[in-house]
Amino acid sequence: MSSVRYALLYSSLGRYALMAVGLVSTIVIARMLTPEEIGVYAMASSIVVIISEFRILGANSYLIREKELTEDKIRSAYGLTVIICWGLGLGVFFASNPLSKFFDIPDLSLIFKILSVSFIFAPYISIPNALLARRYKFKEISFIRLFSSFASLIMVVVLIFRGFSYYSLAMSGLFTAFVQFLLYIYFTRDVKVYRPRFKEIKPIAKLGVYTSLSHMLQKAQNTVPDMVIGKMGGPAQVGMFSRGLGFMLFLQNTLLSGVTPVALPYLSDVKKRNESLSYAYTRASQLIAGILWPVLAVASVASLPAIRLMFGDQWDDSAPIATVVAFWAIFRTGHILAPNALVAVGKETLVLVKEILVFVVFLFSIILAYQNWGLMGVGYAFVFSGIIDFLASGFFVKTAIGLGVFRYIRSLTSSAIVSSICWLAATLLAHIFPYETNSSLYSILEISVVLPAVWIAAVFATKHPLKDEIVEIYRAKLKR
Repeated sequence: MSSVRYALLYSSLGRYALMAVGLVSTIVIARMLTPEEIGVYAMASSIVVIISEFRILGANSYLIREKELTEDKIRSAYGLTVIICWGLGLGVFFASNPLSKFFDIPDLSLIFKILSVSFIFAPYISIPNALLARRYKFKEISFIRLFSSFASLIMVVVLIFRGFSYYSLAMSGLFTAFVQFLLYIYFTRDVKVYRPRFKEIKPIAKLGVYTSLSHMLQKAQNTVPDMVIGKMGGPAQVGMFSRGLGFMLFLQNTLLSGVTPVALPYLSDVKKRNESLSYAYTRASQLIAGILWPVLAVASVASLPAIRLMFGDQWDDSAPIATVVAFWAIFRTGHILAPNALVAVGKETLVLVKEILVFVVFLFSIILAYQNWGLMGVGYAFVFSGIIDFLASGFFVKTAIGLGVFRYIRSLTSSAIVSSICWLAATLLAHIFPYETNSSLYSILEISVVLPAVWIAAVFATKHPLKDEIVEIYRAKLKR
């Protein structure tokens, strides 16, 4: 367990530092580019992000889950990812002109071409990443991601200053891939397996088809709205909605970033040791919800000062969108570990079935909602799909590991109560010191001072499982 704890520590610290750099980058870019410029890039990147889910085609999960890893298996993983990545890169390159004509934005063509080049480096990023994750070397992974993100931030600022507009974002993304390629090769130099092998790739592809399609559909929920709104509305609306959604995703990913990379290795180890996967799943979910849900609940109330502080007054219209989307994030993260648990027990087909069901509901919901109620309607469509996601995940987890749906919901009751208390406290602060008229910095500082104390009091009052963790941390500090 010590290796898992250290992995969580380095993964969390690295991810939080990465999010800090990402936050700075987002704030800087939001002030240097217009909503329309960001919207144009978002339309291109949203498509590439979805396609990118096929780049590794399950190679990461295969290498992590495999009991005995040989040189031939690593080479086969390289072979599959080379075929897929380079093929997708060529596909994006040749589709750039038709896609730019579809959206009626000529500049999109060059953006797609720039982004397509990054697919060349993908095999020699994803495979070394899996090899490091398998050995719980998240310290090295965190360094690679942090260094490349910092370098990318410097580059994008320089390029924007030199007048490259939205091309700056595409070029910095390509630069990030190149830097990661060099660093991953360096940190896995002890393995010294780089030559692809195009035999025995069927077991990897079988797992990969399910996991990649599932990841693609998950990412599509974050990116498809950009395409729908871009086609039915315009780039400015895409920029406004993506900023509201992006704010909530930033909070969610910041808090989950340290846990997510370790989840599959941990649950796979629990399964290999024949321990109770149901208990491990419930316990981990309780701790995650107890931290994540209150933050999202408070953010739903304080979205306006947060967005003003981060992005400026020009993005005020994103705040109501963020408020609504926060509740989608709460429902969606109720079973955030479901895909990892299903893959750990070899039920990746159920992950895909669940994602297809949720995505179909999601797609039709946002189209109908935008046609009838505009951007806010899309936000409520997100919430509806989040509820469907939570219920579907509960059903499939019950089928795979025997976790009762209602028993699991009851286990999250204390997290819901803690979140409600924090939401009420934030609402009361907003009533006493209106966020619309007060300084954004003052409002955020106010929340930062008051809400942590409210959260701790609520955790102890409800006897949330986090109480034991807080007490244990306190005792450990006393011993030191």
